[in-house]
Amino acid sequence: MKRAFVPSMVLAIGAIVVATSIALATSPIGQTTTNLLLGTLTSITDVNTDRIKLQTKGDVDVYSFTVTYDPSGTSGWHTHPGFVLVTVKSGAVLRQIGCATPIQYTVGDTFVESDEQPAGRVSNASSSDSAVLQVTQVVPHGSPRRVEAPDQGC
Repeated sequence: MKRAFVPSMVLAIGAIVVATSIALATSPIGQTTTNLLLGTLTSITDVNTDRIKLQTKGDVDVYSFTVTYDPSGTSGWHTHPGFVLVTVKSGAVLRQIGCATPIQYTVGDTFVESDEQPAGRVSNASSSDSAVLQVTQVVPHGSPRRVEAPDQGC
């Protein structure tokens, strides 16, 4: 009887952990994505020129899109597979990685997000004006574009 009880208990605890993780995830608020364009790079690529390197070891999906944050909008805590190149098109945003001090980015500033970083979030720095970002995202083919993360408790 104890053997049947132990696996059941492990499954129940596992379900509670998953449900709690989902419940603690922070969803975007006041964030809109538009102009989504998807392309797939279907060849292994190895470019190393002008101090820039891009290497793929299989098919990758390349997304191009615009993200708009309403006043005081936020992305919520998340990570991305692969990497994301972000350029501020208008307004200003605060980007926080883990519990580090947020960094402000304004028009023309660019930053990179990758799955090698702790969970992060981007928030509109203004409570009265929208902020617009132009984004290029590269992920392994078929991967999700975003992975929700719990509030970092900072």
